Amino acid sequence: MERRDFVSNIGMTLALACVGGLAACSKGGGGYDSSPDPTPGGPNAKLSVNLGSDLPNPGDFKIANGVILIRTGTGKTAADFAALSSTCTHQGCTVATFNNTTKLIECNAPCGHGSRYSTSGAVNTGPATAPLTAYTITVSGNTLTVT
Repeated sequence: MERRDFVSNIGMTLALACVGGLAACSKGGGGYDSSPDPTPGGPNAKLSVNLGSDLPNPGDFKIANGVILIRTGTGKTAADFAALSSTCTHQGCTVATFNNTTKLIECNAPCGHGSRYSTSGAVNTGPATAPLTAYTITVSGNTLTVT
């Protein structure tokens, strides 16, 4: 085999490997967002929860479908919840938890960089500099929907 053919074949092989790798990554995978929760709130709903059984107490939270939903109050209105993007604006990983003691959303795993956000999405502690995106919350009966 000539050198030119060899280099051409290597280039094609690498290109195919990269395309295959990117296709595999785009199909999702592990992490907090891997559970395909049904969203009865319609085709634009990012997340829906049953207020009769889900997140019963202030400080309770759920991370799913790219959203962190936090119960901030005792009522069953949109004002009693915060819905934000669960993607950290610093390194793009999924935020880890809501700390009910400090009232902050923490991105301390798996990235390990320690950014913290308020329930409005504002950065409280860096290195993140951009806020989390806030989503719209609607409540209909016992169903809360995030869009």
